[in-house]
Amino acid sequence: MGKMTNGLVLHFSVERLGVDVSMNTHLRTVKLTLKGKNPVTLDHLSVRGNNIRYYILPDSLNLETLLVEETPRVKPKKATAGMLDNAQSNIG
Repeated sequence: MGKMTNGLVLHFSVERLGVDVSMNTHLRTVKLTLKGKNPVTLDHLSVRGNNIRYYILPDSLNLETLLVEETPRVKPKKATAGMLDNAQSNIG
């Protein structure tokens, strides 16, 4: 379940969601509920990150297996004296 900043409530399956680097959430098979209105079911819904108030995840969800990075991070190379000399010679 999720609640948006405008009061909209979303019900969805955790297995059917994705989050991109901008914190936007992409959901499939979503039940959308606005206070005082009938629920609407959508096949796909993307929510901009700043519109999300919170998500409630089920206690049965194994977060350790889900929070593994798919691509390992590449550490930037440290600058050495030789690299700095080359950079300065290219500038001037």
